[in-house]
Amino acid sequence: MAVTENQIVKRQDGTRRSYPVAASVKIYEGTLVFLTAAGYATDVTATGVNGFVGIAVEQADNSSGSAGDIVIEVWSEGDFELTGTGFAQADVGSKVYAEDNYTIGVSISSASVPIGMVTKYVSSTKLIVSIDPVNVGALPVAALTTITHTAPGTPDYALQDLTSSTPFGFATKDEGNSLLSVVKNLQIRVLDLETRAS
Repeated sequence: MAVTENQIVKRQDGTRRSYPVAASVKIYEGTLVFLTAAGYATDVTATGVNGFVGIAVEQADNSSGSAGDIVIEVWSEGDFELTGTGFAQADVGSKVYAEDNYTIGVSISSASVPIGMVTKYVSSTKLIVSIDPVNVGALPVAALTTITHTAPGTPDYALQDLTSSTPFGFATKDEGNSLLSVVKNLQIRVLDLETRAS
């Protein structure tokens, strides 16, 4: 309901936040922390479910407790040196994904949870990452390998009715290869959209 006078509001520091820890979970200091659909902190990405909320300020051991018995404090913003493999200077400005509770990468896979952006290249195994906890989980369905196919001699996107006698299929070879080229194009474009949107 609307008010007509000044209000005193409680404020929490936005750089550190606290979350109740899920049952039977131990979260280690300096590791990536995720939030389950039920609202509890955990240390696993859980494909399609858990979103990143920050980096553990200190250890929280709820391995023998029920959900919410203890809380964990996380850093929810800032630049952190994080670990992975195969990094290069060209990764600066790239999206960063958590692959588990400690390992990061700059390419997306079925287990990848977006956590921020590369601000500095340190080495082939370390990057400085500006974290951005948007609570978006990993992809619910793994991306398939992009198909390969023979390019159509003359692209033919006006597909005729499929042949209804043996052998069943496209009326021409170019029609079939044109459809495969469209599927490949869509795979590439959807992966690019997922990368940009995360």
